[in-house]
Amino acid sequence: MLTPEDTLKLNVLISTSVAIRIDIYKLVVVGLTEDKKEQIIALHPSGDSNKYIQAVQKLLVGKMLGNMGGYPSYLKRWSRMGQVSSSNLVSLLKIGNIEAVVAVANSQNLNDEVIDLVWWCATNTDQQAEIGRFLLTRDFVVKHPVGKQIANYLLEFLPFTDDTTQLIDTTNLILQGDLISNEAKERLWKQGQRKTAFLVGFIERIKNNLPNNDGTVALDLDIKELDCVSSEQGQILLKTIAHILKKINQEYVLYRTLDVLGECLSHPMIQPYSHIDELQKQSQNVSEKLGRADDEQIKARLLLAGVSEKLVVSTISAHNLAGSAIRKKLVHVLKPIQDALKLLIAPQ
Repeated sequence: MLTPEDTLKLNVLISTSVAIRIDIYKLVVVGLTEDKKEQIIALHPSGDSNKYIQAVQKLLVGKMLGNMGGYPSYLKRWSRMGQVSSSNLVSLLKIGNIEAVVAVANSQNLNDEVIDLVWWCATNTDQQAEIGRFLLTRDFVVKHPVGKQIANYLLEFLPFTDDTTQLIDTTNLILQGDLISNEAKERLWKQGQRKTAFLVGFIERIKNNLPNNDGTVALDLDIKELDCVSSEQGQILLKTIAHILKKINQEYVLYRTLDVLGECLSHPMIQPYSHIDELQKQSQNVSEKLGRADDEQIKARLLLAGVSEKLVVSTISAHNLAGSAIRKKLVHVLKPIQDALKLLIAPQ
């Protein structure tokens, strides 16, 4: 049961705020006014603080949405499905529930009029990074001033992220446009030499604009089939991928690296296969059709054009591989790929 004082203050907060969030750790409710000023109410539970927070949320929901059957399961069911109407967006940002914020962030009706309110509501919540990553998948958010705020938060949050997929995705997303400074990109690139998940984000997002920190130069070749690897950026890409594969100890780093490699070196006469020997036969056959059967670089490029996660996913899944066991068990797949990369990378 809410105290009369808290009830009165909450009602005033609802009427004067455009967005509301609850800090469950500090036991405060924060409202944001139209002129972007924060107003804070300290709660005074006399018993179980969790139940008191629930009572606060019940009051907010009742005021903003009326009698909503199934709350909060209603929100959890819809929150990641994009099924929130535009008329509900503002109301959902005033009920102090993070699932409501996720619902708005995922809404197909999200627009730049409320994006700053969504990010404000996400601040200091356990889901802030998740919401930030999703928001940066929207082009209009990347171009919005709040986009840089989100990117810089995610950049600072990276050291506290353990999930490999999230590391890759976050790096990929914050490298869009000018969301982060060139200096920050350089630092992240250098950190990627140790934590290669960062490098996967680089080769996915800016594979044609990778940092050149070691004086890599283009190959002096005039061979059409090698145009995609002979440029300066092509050489940096191949060297980066070779570095990642040398240190592979995580399945999703491997999956996504192989997909980037096959995509960047794709060839109209090459198909992806699930076995490395099939790719080797295919590269030999296609090189013969091209009249370059004895050109080892051509065959290397054609081999790499067919690689993808299909080469390794079944083996990793079947044996539940992790860490250095991935490299050991897949040496028969990785070695031909690494040998092909060596043939295509100019010696320094």
